[in-house]
Amino acid sequence: MNIVSRKSSSIIALFSFVLIFIALSVALSAQDNKSRTGEDVLKIDTDLVMVEAVATDKAGNYVRNLKADDFRLFVDGQQRKIDFFTVTDEVTTSRALAVVFALDLSGSLKPNEIETLRAAAAKFTEIMKGESVFAALSFNYEVKVYQDFTSDQKKIENAFAKMDNFGGSTRIYDALDKSVTMLSRRSRFSKSNFPLRRVIVVITDGFDSSSMIDSRELIRRANAAGVTVYSITLPSYILSASRSTDRVITPLDASRIVAATGGRDFSADARDFAPVFKSLAEEIRASYGVAYYPEMRDGKQHDVRVEPVNPVIKLRTNRTTFLAPSK
Repeated sequence: MNIVSRKSSSIIALFSFVLIFIALSVALSAQDNKSRTGEDVLKIDTDLVMVEAVATDKAGNYVRNLKADDFRLFVDGQQRKIDFFTVTDEVTTSRALAVVFALDLSGSLKPNEIETLRAAAAKFTEIMKGESVFAALSFNYEVKVYQDFTSDQKKIENAFAKMDNFGGSTRIYDALDKSVTMLSRRSRFSKSNFPLRRVIVVITDGFDSSSMIDSRELIRRANAAGVTVYSITLPSYILSASRSTDRVITPLDASRIVAATGGRDFSADARDFAPVFKSLAEEIRASYGVAYYPEMRDGKQHDVRVEPVNPVIKLRTNRTTFLAPSK
């Protein structure tokens, strides 16, 4: 099998596992979508400024069971009251998500590999539950949306079955920009009127060759929309200088789009994808939502920052700015 075929096989196998485990990570959301400030459940409206946060200790382990009092929120350098707090509890409830899966199709596929993709889509739709919604697009020399946001299992299955336009150049940034646009245009709230967590999962080798949008503008747009980008980086046939198993730094890495939106990169191992999808599911479950209602009505951009009360804890957040509502 040549390099391109190996890459395509890796894409399909990894995509299968990621779809299954992302769905599993949100399958509990139908049970009890309770959002808490520590005392009262508040009425939610569209002015809410939400900051998604993942807490870790010095060793990089997730810190769970934190409460609103364990965080401080600052706007333009001034501490503000936390008006809304939600935690994705691994046992009792899972927060609803709005997810765009963006798959790099710049390689080539065999008929049996296409069938693998269809089987993965079927499995994914079987286990998708709750109020989460999902969309799917592909990218190579063009960005193509196969399915807008839906909870309809059959529609998702059909979308993945139609992904057969393989080969060509790679437009990662344009695909991410399209994903941000899709998330921005969709309602920010679930059917139960609780804030959806906006997520992009991009599966790629990380090498962009023909995108139009600038990476800095993409980061600005993603931050404004409150979007978190996670990347699944496929094995590269270009070895690092040390010729170890470490992959090279890709343009996607260098752009810092993932880091700037509070996400993480997961490097795939073609021999064993289990650690990748397990880690991604755990990451999504180990998140907090910290938010407040802005008092300003100037339509301007403002700085927002969330910090832990305990200095030992480290936070990754999905945004550092927000656009205040107009009068």
